[in-house]
Amino acid sequence: MKTIAYFVSENIKTHQRFIYNQIVKISSYRSIVIGPFDNTNHTEFPFENYYNLNKIKDLENFFKEQEIIAIHAHHGKHGQDILPVCEKYNIPLIVSIRGRDGSDRPEIFEKNAQRYSSLIKHGAHFFPVCQYLAQGLRSLGIPDDKIHVLYGGIELDLFAYSNPTLPKEGELRVLSVGRLVDKKGFITLIKAFKRIYTQYPNARLHIIGAGEDENKIKSAITEFNLKDAVILKGAMDSKQVSNELKKAHIFCLASQTAKSGDIEGIPNALKEAMASGLPVVSTQHAGIPELIEHHKTGYLAPEKNDIELAKGIQFFLEHPEIWNAYTERARKVIEEKFDINKQIMEQQRLYSLVNITKMEAETETERETEKEAETKSKSKAETKSKSKSKSETKSKSKSETEKEAETKSKAETKSKSKSKTEKEKEKKKKKK
Repeated sequence: MKTIAYFVSENIKTHQRFIYNQIVKISSYRSIVIGPFDNTNHTEFPFENYYNLNKIKDLENFFKEQEIIAIHAHHGKHGQDILPVCEKYNIPLIVSIRGRDGSDRPEIFEKNAQRYSSLIKHGAHFFPVCQYLAQGLRSLGIPDDKIHVLYGGIELDLFAYSNPTLPKEGELRVLSVGRLVDKKGFITLIKAFKRIYTQYPNARLHIIGAGEDENKIKSAITEFNLKDAVILKGAMDSKQVSNELKKAHIFCLASQTAKSGDIEGIPNALKEAMASGLPVVSTQHAGIPELIEHHKTGYLAPEKNDIELAKGIQFFLEHPEIWNAYTERARKVIEEKFDINKQIMEQQRLYSLVNITKMEAETETERETEKEAETKSKSKAETKSKSKSKSETKSKSKSETEKEAETKSKAETKSKSKSKTEKEKEKKKKKK
């Protein structure tokens, strides 16, 4: 069975379940995972077929035995890491593009331009997770026929639709989920929530996630005197997140361009909230407007704007009568465009295109080889024919020369004979 080899540079982390799903749910192709490390007892995301590249002695034979038709790397940097292997063994390369992989910030853009130039020369195919990132790839000079948008899908059975309503009393829960990093905009969210808390003292903000900005976020919570109103719950797996979504009333994610230039694609946390039936508030950032239509399936504020973000949360608090209309439309969008099963089918279709392209390239190479061989054969035949013709001409020329010499010799003999006869006649005539 034809095989796709997935290259990962390290074990998949909790927040990268989407990568795991894109590997294990493939059915039309056999999947194996390759990387430069030992996959020891990874219980959360176990792989049946994992191979450490550093321990494979004969890679060429390995790729042939495994019937690998392409290597798929998740992220531009990983594509660059595995490129030398693809070039050496003539294996098509597919690179999923996420977040900073398509950033238009000058410092990131220039790095990506240098990074992707070698990938472009190899003829790599790119799978950006949204149209926004696809446009970024085009601006780098990557041809359209090498760019295939593949939206990330979520497990709809894990995030079942419910119909939350605004509570008349008790806690009013706003939920946010994401790694505690700059591009998730948690500082902006805390500022916005301060405005909400002033008007709704029963409101609470629950944040799920872990990351490098945890101390900064804790400092902001203290600065705005929100220790009793903002709860940091740490990292959670998908099932735990699903349970937390069922307890929430409004979901908010304040995504933004980080100081480093890092950006989002389309956050899965938003898709999961929409699938679960929560009213969602987010920002006009990167691919998010491809997911959320303002005032139809959610509310979008400008990024890094806590005032407008607070208005979005307040909009849903003041208009609970429109929740059903928004959330039903949002769920439909997820079912149509972001269902993991549909996206896996699309992924397999794109693999077939890459395989067809590879076969066409191989066929074209074979044709060129055959044409070259035919040209050489024809040239050889013509050379042989010319040589034969020259030989025949030379032979003919020699034969004609010999014939002329013979004729000349006969003529001279005849002339001599005639002359001798005439002399004898003259001699006889004198005697008489």
